[in-house]
Amino acid sequence: MSLAAVFIFEFIFMDWYHIFIDQSWSIQDSLPLHLCGLMWLISIYLFLTKKQWAFEMVLFIGIPGGLHSLLTPELSHGSDLLHTIDFFVGHGGLILAPLYAIFVLNMWPRKHAWWQTFLKLQVLVLIVGILNHIAESNYMYLMHPPIADNPLIPSEDSFFGQGKRCIIIFEISVILHAFMINLPFLLKAKNTN
Repeated sequence: MSLAAVFIFEFIFMDWYHIFIDQSWSIQDSLPLHLCGLMWLISIYLFLTKKQWAFEMVLFIGIPGGLHSLLTPELSHGSDLLHTIDFFVGHGGLILAPLYAIFVLNMWPRKHAWWQTFLKLQVLVLIVGILNHIAESNYMYLMHPPIADNPLIPSEDSFFGQGKRCIIIFEISVILHAFMINLPFLLKAKNTN
């Protein structure tokens, strides 16, 4: 419950800060509709309810999202101390949440959860894609790639090009990451049988 309180406080405080202090909050950029923002909210839900589907989402989607963000940071709200701390706490929390669920809450992914979670993610992608068109936003970077120096983002002269075609690379990456994260659980399940 204390982790849920920390996650909730961080979410509310940063929104409050962007609305009232630096007045940078906007519907195009400040809703928690990026992948990591959605995983942050699902992490809060996991801590409060201990729902299996929420654990599997943060395990198979949150960990890779948080890890890639930490390795290739995009400080789009600013690089001052507060935003830097928020960025690293937020994305580090996406790695902490499923580990906490495994080691403290004794949660374990179901057999086919890795690919079923990928399918659930597609529903979120569709919803966010529609909202992007309505709000003229770029949540989940579905409209154009992030500015981060990330090896998953193709250069303009690559086979895939940039723009919306890089979504194909992200989708392949997500399913491969989920599969790799599932391997230790699969091997442990086989060894115990």
